[in-house]
Amino acid sequence: MALQDKQVLVIGGGIAGASAALELAAQGVAVHLVERDDFIGGRAAQLACKALDACQKCNSCLAEPRLAAVLAEPRVSIHRRATVQGLNRTNGDFEVVLSLRPAYLDPGRCTGCGLCLAACPALAEGAIRRPLLAAEAPLLAIDPAACLYFTDRQSTLCRDACPEEAIDFTRQPSQERLSVQAVVLATGFAPYDPRAKERLGYGRVPEVITALELEAVLRAEGGLRRPSDGREPKKVAFIQCVGSREVAGNNYCSRVCCGYALRLGRALQARFGVEVSVFYMDLQSFGHAIDDFLQAAAGELRLVRSMPYDVYAGKDGRVLVEYQRRAGLAPEAEPFDLVVLSVGLSPNPDNQALAGLAGLGLDAHGFLAAGDAAGVFLAGAAARPMDVAEVVAHAGRAAQETIGYLEAKQS
Repeated sequence: MALQDKQVLVIGGGIAGASAALELAAQGVAVHLVERDDFIGGRAAQLACKALDACQKCNSCLAEPRLAAVLAEPRVSIHRRATVQGLNRTNGDFEVVLSLRPAYLDPGRCTGCGLCLAACPALAEGAIRRPLLAAEAPLLAIDPAACLYFTDRQSTLCRDACPEEAIDFTRQPSQERLSVQAVVLATGFAPYDPRAKERLGYGRVPEVITALELEAVLRAEGGLRRPSDGREPKKVAFIQCVGSREVAGNNYCSRVCCGYALRLGRALQARFGVEVSVFYMDLQSFGHAIDDFLQAAAGELRLVRSMPYDVYAGKDGRVLVEYQRRAGLAPEAEPFDLVVLSVGLSPNPDNQALAGLAGLGLDAHGFLAAGDAAGVFLAGAAARPMDVAEVVAHAGRAAQETIGYLEAKQS
């Protein structure tokens, strides 16, 4: 059986899965790309460009061309709203069972006219979603977790407004079966949930957000605003190592947080004239020419080597960050307009189940660990924290390892 007759399952439609799928397809392999969401792209599709007058090497621009290419690649079949329910070996192959959520908004009929968006009473809650990629189809998708119809079984305003009759709430889940010769796990990471750090105010103080949420706003709107009142903040604090390097909890370094916080801070300062402070315990090396980068950052940002004790609401809608300026000094509370938490990269919560299906193990932190399961390969941040460039390279290596395995099988 030639490579052109082989089929590979890639689980995860983010930048790792897309990169692996493109490498495999370039060798003539048919790829089944499984994505649990309505849209591909994962976390990488949310990232914003952080360029100043010159590129800051944030690598967010690596994502969109690859995601657009995988959408156009004829050798890649994308299975949306799908999860793997069964993965069994039979005569050296993998028999796969996919569980598919229904598409309540038919992408074949939707023209993107927007009448459903205008009619939806829960649009702000995400009941109808748009893709982040211009090349995506479907153009819109209904999220049953936010749609009012799935609460009261009566709210059909979007359906009634659609001239193409593209919305059907009666659609049911289904299953699909595949037979493949290899599997690539590219299921990524989960952002650390900062609500576990109650003292930092997330979920309690509206002006405390995560860096990923800030990225999404910058990408979608191109501007900067406070969540509660829409005003542009003039003074912003970043707090590092939220969910990383903990004594009890995630005791590893997520490796990307220092880089993305400093790049975001410099972008905010350059584009909006914001006064930016970064609270840190120490700064990890990242990228090339790190000394030059840190010197430039230190000239534009206020770098405070102190980890805040507490974050809470102050007067006039401001946020107070309580910290110790130097050892031996009393704590002080400094006001900010916006506080950004640099959350770490946690293991995907589905890793335990995926490891069981694929015959793999987990490392000490809960990331997927390569084992002795023949024909199963890991790509990207499913294996450990990585930045975008590392993910692309790691996924390419996983694809080449998969090709080597397929070639060895047929020789």
